[in-house]
Amino acid sequence: MELVGACILQGERCENKVRRHGTKPLRSLIPPLKTKPHASAIIDGTLCQLNRRGIRSVAHAPLGSAVVEFRQGGLHFYVREHPFGLLPGMANLYCLDANLRLCWMAAWPNMADPCAAILGEEGGVLVTQSASGMMVRLDAGDGRLLGCEQAMAVAS
Repeated sequence: MELVGACILQGERCENKVRRHGTKPLRSLIPPLKTKPHASAIIDGTLCQLNRRGIRSVAHAPLGSAVVEFRQGGLHFYVREHPFGLLPGMANLYCLDANLRLCWMAAWPNMADPCAAILGEEGGVLVTQSASGMMVRLDAGDGRLLGCEQAMAVAS
């Protein structure tokens, strides 16, 4: 046994030692953690997750013409597409899970005034802005409309 300090191993407390298995220390027998890719990017209008070498590991093709903006929130991505090329009545804002699978499409209030920006998520509410400047609040869990209000112009 090799002295290295205190550790906890399989629920047992091991004071000042590391167990050995043959000639290999036990820590070499534990498989490395497999973590999700950390980088995401829009490449040629497609939302992609990149591995550590910068190679696409997962990709989400746009529903219409091209992904123009995304924002990561917890274990999901909010995605805004270019409004042209979508089927009539289809919102250009939707949510994907961590594996880039569709979770929900936004219940957008006015299809003639599409989403122009994803501003952020606050307490389970996704805050967005339409092309005319209207602030639209959606439930971050299912995309239902919570409210919308016209942004006030600032007097100068």
